[in-house]
Amino acid sequence: MGLLLLAACSPGDEPNAQPRGATVPTAAPTTTTTNPYAVPPVIDAAYVNRVLAGLDAVFGDVLRTVIASRTIDSAAFERLKGLYADTAQFNIALAIIQDEGRRDFASYLPNPGENRTTVAELITVASSCVFMRVDRDSSAVAKQENPRFRNQWIALKRLDSPSLHNPTGWAYLYEGFDRNLQAPAKNPCMSV
Repeated sequence: MGLLLLAACSPGDEPNAQPRGATVPTAAPTTTTTNPYAVPPVIDAAYVNRVLAGLDAVFGDVLRTVIASRTIDSAAFERLKGLYADTAQFNIALAIIQDEGRRDFASYLPNPGENRTTVAELITVASSCVFMRVDRDSSAVAKQENPRFRNQWIALKRLDSPSLHNPTGWAYLYEGFDRNLQAPAKNPCMSV
């Protein structure tokens, strides 16, 4: 029996070592997912641009769905509503889409992409509200983009939690410009 033990172990082998050529099982790799919309300690233009891209993506999905079906079904309605923290702003966006629908979406590309909204200037930055001037490039959405409408103002309000319809956790409190294509007379974040 002693010879069998000696034969099984060669010099330098440890009694509990795995046989040569055997694989040692490893723990499953862990992945950490980072929420790109988690509010950082300092809200900067890079963070706000990520949020704006997320909002543009949701709006683009809504627009493509509506143009393809030629109707605002309940799912599109709820997704659009999830983008707005202000009922009046939501009603304006809904009215614009309905008006475009009555014109058979003639000013939109047949399969529109997404607006590309980027921060031009941060005006008010708080953890609950961000007000900014933006450049909104709609060349992937509109047949003919009007350069006069690229300069816009947006106020984003922090939501209590992200939703299925809006993963960013932010929603439009204000979006657009006044009648003179200027900033609104009152900073929308002052009422939050």
